[in-house]
Amino acid sequence: MSKAKLLFSVCMAGVISLGGGVAFAQRSPLEKPAATEKPQRSWGDFPEWTTAVAFAPDGKSLVVGTYEKLEIVDLAEEGERKSIDLNTGFVHALAFAPDGKLIAAGSYQSVTVIDPATGESRVFKGQRGYVRGVAFSPDGQWLATAAEDESVRIWSVSDGAERLTFANHRLPATSIAVSPDGTLVASTDGDAEQPRKKGTAYIWDATTGEVRATLNGHMRGINGIVFSPDGKQVVTGGTDETVRVWETATGKPVKMLEGHSRPVNALAFSPDGKLLATAGGGRFKGKNNILLWDTATWKVLKTIEAHDARVTDVAFSPDGTQVVTTSYDKSVRLWKVPGGRQ
Repeated sequence: MSKAKLLFSVCMAGVISLGGGVAFAQRSPLEKPAATEKPQRSWGDFPEWTTAVAFAPDGKSLVVGTYEKLEIVDLAEEGERKSIDLNTGFVHALAFAPDGKLIAAGSYQSVTVIDPATGESRVFKGQRGYVRGVAFSPDGQWLATAAEDESVRIWSVSDGAERLTFANHRLPATSIAVSPDGTLVASTDGDAEQPRKKGTAYIWDATTGEVRATLNGHMRGINGIVFSPDGKQVVTGGTDETVRVWETATGKPVKMLEGHSRPVNALAFSPDGKLLATAGGGRFKGKNNILLWDTATWKVLKTIEAHDARVTDVAFSPDGTQVVTTSYDKSVRLWKVPGGRQ
């Protein structure tokens, strides 16, 4: 897939309506956005876009996805990096297994499961187009993936066997999440080539594949989804520049959050659930930012103009004191969160 095709995204303002559901529109209180601040650490010498990122569970390293490879950044050794070649196009999704012993990388028509200590890998094939979402189960026994062929699949980590295929999506599947107890899978869809098409999110039973809830409300494609740490809510972010909070058990809308003025590309909860980070950005300079939300009030605590181009991914450190971002400006940046230590 060409860079031009990957970059294609349209942002259009529109009237937001959730039909008969209960939703509460909330304008960001930041009429005067916070000034740009310097990151705690920054790595800017990547040769290609940085497209995905994940913290190791022990917080000692990062894995960064870029074109054809992974870069493992050792945070304790002045950012020393180790490269792992994949040769499968851009890496669009990353996840560490809960014990930190494996990394799953979603790229073109494949998912590569890698032992970062040895570099040994296995490739799970079967989906077409780019795999844009990967998520391990809490016990590390299975892996959920979302791909551009509109499918969501569950794989056995031990042998790569396909356990389930969920086929309700009618647009490319764009992201995936697994509930904290491992009983549910949530996924989203959207089409970058047809951005006016409304995206849909589903909550699935992870054992049977039954749809537990269908989440409708975004006016454009949906780019990211995440469960709250207590599993009671799911949050989605979309090309319509909104963030939406839903009740997991029923799929009912809880809040619609506005504050971004570019597509929302990725989301992450802090480990304690008190903060939500949302990453936005588009084709142009400016407003490629991350917003940090207080989940008790759903108000913005901080806006950081994070990069010179689209922010592609965001992740919290395991201790919740930092967030890391990747971008089309070919950099990785580490930021302090409110209340976090220096």
